[in-house]
Amino acid sequence: MAWLLVGACLAVPAQADEYRLQAGDVLEFSVAGVPDLRQRIPVDIDGDIAVPLAGSIPAAGQPVSAVRDKIREILPKTALTLRIQGGGEQQTVIAGNEVSLTIADYRPVYVGGDVAKPGEQKFSPGLTVRQAVALSGGYDLQRYRMESPILTTADLRGEYENLWIELAQGEATVARFQAELAGKPRLDGVRIEGLPIAPAIQQRIVKDAQDLLTSRLSDFDREQTYLRNTLKLAEDRLVVIQDQFRKETEAAKLDFDEIERVTDLNKRGVVPLTRAVETRRLSLTTATRALQTGAEVEKVKRDRADAARGVERFNDQRKVDLLKDLQDTNVRVAQTRTRLAAVGEKLLYTGVVRSQLVRGTGGRPQITLHRRSERGQPMVVSAVDEDMVLLPGDTIDVALRLEYEFKPSN
Repeated sequence: MAWLLVGACLAVPAQADEYRLQAGDVLEFSVAGVPDLRQRIPVDIDGDIAVPLAGSIPAAGQPVSAVRDKIREILPKTALTLRIQGGGEQQTVIAGNEVSLTIADYRPVYVGGDVAKPGEQKFSPGLTVRQAVALSGGYDLQRYRMESPILTTADLRGEYENLWIELAQGEATVARFQAELAGKPRLDGVRIEGLPIAPAIQQRIVKDAQDLLTSRLSDFDREQTYLRNTLKLAEDRLVVIQDQFRKETEAAKLDFDEIERVTDLNKRGVVPLTRAVETRRLSLTTATRALQTGAEVEKVKRDRADAARGVERFNDQRKVDLLKDLQDTNVRVAQTRTRLAAVGEKLLYTGVVRSQLVRGTGGRPQITLHRRSERGQPMVVSAVDEDMVLLPGDTIDVALRLEYEFKPSN
């Protein structure tokens, strides 16, 4: 029932003698024989008009004929002084049938949404939705978009292709890190076959990743060989220095035994005192050398431990770095896939828009009409026909729907 009432209201013809005035309408007032009284009178926001000699008269919600009759009722009771040729004045009374009041301009209609020039349009009796849209420049798919689909399609296509190449490079990098972690000299499981990029580019990406893998493994082997050689040298030196320490320790013990023997012989007068002194001096030298060699042994042991730790640290740090780089690369690959989906949807979207613009189509417009009743109650009607006749003050919203459906790839 409510829909029928709305339809009945919309079916009221926009005839001047049936139309009821509202704020924003402009009337033209004139009196026959008195050109100075001709003027345009707007209906103010309070719904009144200011009529010369008659004052403020309510007009909103009334037809023009009723307002005209009210003015014709008031003015004949008013005396008017007119200037005549020669500078004199003449008193006259305005007759009711000499008063004229017509609508000069109706309230404008407003067109918004997907049109080229949204805004207000001048109303004329019989104006249809189709004509109002035409006055607004026609439907425009690009109205509410930041950039023209026609101009951005090429840029999006280039970005889309570059993202596929970036994805392929990311997958190759993931395979390279995995091969390094496993110590494999060849790439395994590079998931770039079937990607929409040229085979030559795929081959180049794989070759670059393989060359980089070979180079990094070679550098790793050289560094590891150097560290292991350093450890080997420390171990060899430790063997030598320990053997030397053992010999010098034995020599020092022999010298000590010799001192005791010579001292005993000296006490018995078999050897001179000078022989005992010389033997003690030689024993002291041997003992000092043994102590120095012992200190050198401890130093070489520390060097060997540092070299062994260096090999372990190098391998551990390399593994940590590779795992971190692998994690970062996986994140970038996931981000690239997300950007690919977004750019792919925009590319599909702008491609459809471009195609529809070239064909002169663009989806069926959805038009919503906003109107106020005579009592000022707002009414909203959706799915308005383009041939519907508008009334002054009507507002129509235009929404164009693209004829496409985006299905994201898995």
